[in-house]
Amino acid sequence: MPYFTDATDDVLSVAVTPSFDGGQVSGISPNLIADNAASELLNMTISPNGNLQTRQGIETVTTSLSTASTIQGMFYFDTPNIETIILATNGSLYSYNTGSSTFSTTGGTFANSTNQIEFAQLNNKLFWTDGSSDLQFTDGTDNHKQGTKIASITVTNDGSGYTSVPTVTIGTPTAGYGTTATAIATVVSNKVTAITVTNAGSGYLTAPSVTITGGGGSGATATANISTQLAPSGLRLIKSFTNRLFAVGTGESRNTLYASDILDPEIWKTTNSIIVGGDDGEDIIAIQPFYGFQIIVFKRNKIYLVDVTPSTTTTSGTSVLSLTNSAAEWTVQTVSNRIGCIAGRSVALVNKDVFFLANDGIRSISRSLADDFSTVGLTISEPVKDIIARINRSYIDTCNATFHNNRYLLAIPLDSATKPSHILVYNSIFNCFEGLWEIAAARMVETSFTSGFSTNTIKLCIGTTNSRVGHLTDYKDSDSVDINTGFQDFGTGYTSRVVTKAYEFDDRFALKYGSHYEIEFFNSGSTNATISMRRDTDGNDIVLGTNVDTTSPDSLTLPFVLPATLSAKVVKRRADSLRSYDKWRNIKMKVEAASRKLSIRGVIMAANPDTIQIQQNI
Repeated sequence: MPYFTDATDDVLSVAVTPSFDGGQVSGISPNLIADNAASELLNMTISPNGNLQTRQGIETVTTSLSTASTIQGMFYFDTPNIETIILATNGSLYSYNTGSSTFSTTGGTFANSTNQIEFAQLNNKLFWTDGSSDLQFTDGTDNHKQGTKIASITVTNDGSGYTSVPTVTIGTPTAGYGTTATAIATVVSNKVTAITVTNAGSGYLTAPSVTITGGGGSGATATANISTQLAPSGLRLIKSFTNRLFAVGTGESRNTLYASDILDPEIWKTTNSIIVGGDDGEDIIAIQPFYGFQIIVFKRNKIYLVDVTPSTTTTSGTSVLSLTNSAAEWTVQTVSNRIGCIAGRSVALVNKDVFFLANDGIRSISRSLADDFSTVGLTISEPVKDIIARINRSYIDTCNATFHNNRYLLAIPLDSATKPSHILVYNSIFNCFEGLWEIAAARMVETSFTSGFSTNTIKLCIGTTNSRVGHLTDYKDSDSVDINTGFQDFGTGYTSRVVTKAYEFDDRFALKYGSHYEIEFFNSGSTNATISMRRDTDGNDIVLGTNVDTTSPDSLTLPFVLPATLSAKVVKRRADSLRSYDKWRNIKMKVEAASRKLSIRGVIMAANPDTIQIQQNI
């Protein structure tokens, strides 16, 4: 907005960033972005009132893991008796002990130290898959391969001479847990014609022996059948949904969606499976429970919606959901035949939507449903498409995401990184990106411990690529934590940075002489900030100030008592002249702090437009 000054006969133009609730917009030229946006944010977050401030740090949960370890999976396991973080690393499972702040082995193992491990909790058991072994579970104390029940018993020789019902004895379970099945025989014309299972038992990995004794006869034999309901081997994806487990296989079963019986993870009938998009030639990349009884099935270039609503039976006029519905009753709808997911662990439920990383950026299911087969809308990540372009596609499968504190957090390997090096943050309240956080997150899960920590609440647990495990401290009040230690990751400070839009004062044509800048800091704690500028004519940043103290007074002490309460938080303004620098068309400001909390409320820029030149040779 231009102002005319009589004293100098000059026009003073002013440009303002009143807040930063527009987040980072770096996918377009910096002079085209809105006044409430920034062109780069590093380790910053947007406060509820639109201020930019350094994100809070990570406090150490444990140091017991070797830095040579590779985190292959992580899950928060919560039952009435157990609260723990389950960690998969180096081919073994570990459980966190809040008393000793260490991880100890559970005895659970998986194929090798490279396979990625997926977890799903059903009731009080935690199941895991590794893409090559049998389905396994832990109850927090013991670990077992998932067994099954006896489906039926087939008489192979009916024998002779039976004058009474013989005794049927079934072998004990082989999974290391479970109960022994029972059955009774049926005798017709002195022969054993059938054997009926009265208790299917549990924990069978192989068909048990069946022994028939007594009854006055001999020669009768039978075999037990379990193969039709044992969990498939080599499952690689697994989710718990609507009181049952859903999983996806490997190899020839890479497009098969399996389901256990409702409330019974021991029963995986062959009729409880369906091939999704078997004619498209693509593997299933991810599955995500949605609303009602819907599951979203992602492939690299396709998205399907599978409805697994159980059938209903009517008893005395009341409709009751069946616990044994088959996949023949499921329906499959194609959501998109052009867009899919390229990183399975990037899928996360975000409020009432599902976000995922597609080939062209971050997309959502709600937008995909709104598109049709001839229209593909813009990605959510369009404002930061330059960051998406930097993702190392050779290691795209290392991406992982979660939704926490109203933010979609996507860990990504940037540039030449072979593991996640940064987290790209999307704020679902302001519907904008908060830029990058320098956190190398191998896995992220929310925890909800009720004991064992000084503060017990919902927290985000982060396992890093160098095997550190800690909680993000955003559960604390950012204005109350220590301005130094509260903004450290595992005890080490990190750089936070803000680069503004390129201000051109609503005048793209005229050259300007800088007048001054003013940056408003609010409740900031950094004492070593550096302020720089970059004009469109500059090849590098021009430093305007170093070791800038951005702190505001914490309190006001008077030698007497006032009948009022004064605010302890005040704005600190840093202003300086720009008149000694050559003219330019647009200018960006950068504020960077090597440590501590940096908090910026707004930026004001002032310049004097130069007289328009009639002709200029370039």
